[in-house]
Amino acid sequence: MNAALQVSAVGTVLAAGFAAALAALLLWMLRVPRPVSPEVARAVHSVGAVRTILVPILEAYYSERAVEVASRLGQFQKASIRLSYIVEVPRTLSLGVPLPDVEQQATVSLERAKQIVEMHDLKVEGEIVRARDAGEGIARTARDNDVDLIVMGISPGAGLLEGSTARAAESLLRQAPCEVIIDRLAETSIGATAAPPDGAPAGEAGKGQEAPLRPV
Repeated sequence: MNAALQVSAVGTVLAAGFAAALAALLLWMLRVPRPVSPEVARAVHSVGAVRTILVPILEAYYSERAVEVASRLGQFQKASIRLSYIVEVPRTLSLGVPLPDVEQQATVSLERAKQIVEMHDLKVEGEIVRARDAGEGIARTARDNDVDLIVMGISPGAGLLEGSTARAAESLLRQAPCEVIIDRLAETSIGATAAPPDGAPAGEAGKGQEAPLRPV
């Protein structure tokens, strides 16, 4: 008698749990989505439509942080990340003049940036772009590759006309054929003072495949 009652009690508990789970599932399936305004829907769609993101590399640390930002922005829709190491060639030199030290540093920087993108399982391509003006070179690269978004990192202390990277950002805002995000850290931001000094040793140079050199 006690065994029969015990089995009956267990069955009752199991039946109640099953009924509750089934009711929760039905409520979830029949729920009405929260309505959103057309403006909100357009904003969500516009970000989701980004398929190719360009990250120009000028300052090592801040460009690498921009690569991380771009990778996170493109992760949901599995966007393709294009990394372009920008080399400004003075007008006193031929655009195709050999610059072995610069190309070596470019290869090292591109390999580090690729590692960041690969951590997010996104498609990545890297190249070295030569240009007379960095901003013009970035804008032309974006046009040639149908880029949807440019993410560019600059140092916390950079003003609009202070330094080549800041000038490139200002030029890019005027010439870019697509949306542009300038990632400029505040002085108090995490990692704002973590940038390695210019001319840091490139001990790993030459271990990766050479990036393609393409004049702009």
